[in-house]
Amino acid sequence: MAANTAYREDDSDAGIFQWAKDKRVWLHFSGFLMFSFLVHGAGFYLFNVVYPTPVRVESSPKAVTLMDPTDPAVRSLIQRISDRTVFLFPPSSNTEARLDLDMHPVRFTPAFQRTELEVKSLPSPLEASELFDGTPVRIPDNADISPFRMAVRFEGPLKKRQIAPWSIMRDYLQLAEELPHFRMQIRVVPDGSVEVKEVESEMDDSDSEGIAKVIESTLRFLPSETEETGWITIRGRNDRSQKGAE
Repeated sequence: MAANTAYREDDSDAGIFQWAKDKRVWLHFSGFLMFSFLVHGAGFYLFNVVYPTPVRVESSPKAVTLMDPTDPAVRSLIQRISDRTVFLFPPSSNTEARLDLDMHPVRFTPAFQRTELEVKSLPSPLEASELFDGTPVRIPDNADISPFRMAVRFEGPLKKRQIAPWSIMRDYLQLAEELPHFRMQIRVVPDGSVEVKEVESEMDDSDSEGIAKVIESTLRFLPSETEETGWITIRGRNDRSQKGAE
């Protein structure tokens, strides 16, 4: 009887699941999954964020553009690139802040075409100080001349001040279809840039301000130690307009 009872007790215990013993398997499996996620995440961060795979960027082909220095548009572009006063102009409506001169230094890059640098010869004082002496010159009827003529005269201390070779005022004004006569007082600072003080002309105020900005941005003198103020007279004539009027 006692043996029968013991057998039944053992038989009933055989169908009970041992949770305390099998629970360790789930703990080990959960720990393995967490460790696997940790290793994979660390590897992804290391090889994709810290040390990403280098991507080869194909180099774009270099293009060479030949520019003709005799073209007034090319001379204007070169003059604006080399002239640091362009950065002093007020910002446009699309610009949020004015550019800082210290943030845009321009380094000298030699061409290495010769063993030493070669300085160009300066223009003659007569050619630089007075482009028009006021003496009328008779031009033959069969002469091949431009339909637009312009005369420039400097007065006062500006007669002795030499115009810089990179000044493009004359070339720029000759592109206009017609040019009225005007006289203006300009101030030349030591670095060669100019500032218009007064304009005498029959033009209205807006046209006078426009021609003053053109003179300030295109006329340049050679640097000097002194600051000078004088008058400049510009007279223009358009042969086409006169022939049409006749």
